[in-house]
Amino acid sequence: MKILVADDHELFAEGMRYMLNGLGGAARTVHARDADTALQLLVEDEEIELLLLDLGLPGMDGLSLLRALRGREVDVPVIIVSATESPQDIRQALAAGALGFIPKSHSAGEMLAAIRTVLDGNIYLPVEMQACRGAAAANGDPALPSGRAKEYGITQRQLEVLCLAARGFLNKQIALTLNIGEPTVKAHLGAVFQALKVHNRTECVQKARALGLFDDTTLGSQ
Repeated sequence: MKILVADDHELFAEGMRYMLNGLGGAARTVHARDADTALQLLVEDEEIELLLLDLGLPGMDGLSLLRALRGREVDVPVIIVSATESPQDIRQALAAGALGFIPKSHSAGEMLAAIRTVLDGNIYLPVEMQACRGAAAANGDPALPSGRAKEYGITQRQLEVLCLAARGFLNKQIALTLNIGEPTVKAHLGAVFQALKVHNRTECVQKARALGLFDDTTLGSQ
């Protein structure tokens, strides 16, 4: 598999390249020293299956890159690998769509285990950071209207899920942001589909917007 390492420190990137050999399967790495280069590579190279991203990139920072990826609908799993362990940074990264957060203080073995967790379709946070999961919504949730939604029997929580889906969040990311299970996310979306008499996510978002359940100003920046 091909993995993009976005970090402006050459020595760290070299260490990551060596460490990623432990994944097996002839893992290949590509290095970007800034967010603009990383974005270009992700848009142009469909073989990239994972982004390991440092938040402190020069120019456009890591959080801005995450939002740009959502805006361009680049569906590549992203794991933050950062020297910071600030709860605010972690919450913002999770709300922006990251599927994992690995401190650079982790050992190579811990990093590999975390990467495997995300590649297996799960979300990774160290135990000491788990409290940030429930608070992620504080930095990413849209302001939600309630009157029109109630007319269609849509609850506040269902509307929160729908708004995050409209922002391009995957079910796993919605679950992480709202601190609920992924099956619960699917159930909420299913209930909204039924209430609006639609059959897929795109149709649901379009109809919800047309009905005035939310508008682009409630969705936050991409």
